[in-house]
Amino acid sequence: MSDETVEIGLRGSVVRDPEQRASQRRDILAAAARVFARKGYESATMTDIAKEMGVSKGILYYQFRSKQELIVATRIAASGTELDKLEEIAARPAPAAERMEAALASLAATNFDEFARHVILLTTNLGLDAEHAAQVREVERRYERLLADLLAEGIADGSFVDADIRLTTFTLIRAAQSPAVWFRSGGELSQEQVVRGLTEQLMRSISQPRADASS
Repeated sequence: MSDETVEIGLRGSVVRDPEQRASQRRDILAAAARVFARKGYESATMTDIAKEMGVSKGILYYQFRSKQELIVATRIAASGTELDKLEEIAARPAPAAERMEAALASLAATNFDEFARHVILLTTNLGLDAEHAAQVREVERRYERLLADLLAEGIADGSFVDADIRLTTFTLIRAAQSPAVWFRSGGELSQEQVVRGLTEQLMRSISQPRADASS
């Protein structure tokens, strides 16, 4: 008897080329992110996504049961890499302020990854049933918990001003992701300038004022 692992597809059939299936899945997610960002989740259809890819709808349904399942997968795929980065930053043996600065810079940089930018622009809670909305919300909560914990550390050690952690966390995340809406290549600011400037402004907004060295 062979010990080779057999991958079973969504419809119960044997997947003969797992690498090709994984590549196709990535292509579907990228196309879906573009369509959702352009048309909005409720207006977008599986037909629109298939046309974006230049394939039949059957290709999409071979991998995803529904549009709701597809948008959840899109959000999770785009967030996965960034969440890994934030978790690595949060675990560093460094002061809270230093880790927060690195985390905000990492978040700001996601605006310039095409796939991540499309997902940032999505309104993901509209039209989702309770199960799928909960899956998307859990991904968002992972971001929030990481930054909230860093904020709490910084407030405790005196690096950050004492403020409502939940409100400040939401504000930081939304502000860090705002260039996805307004940034255009070829403008006055480069991507590096946006990341650096936005990170500096956000850090100033939460940091304790420095004592005047002359006083």
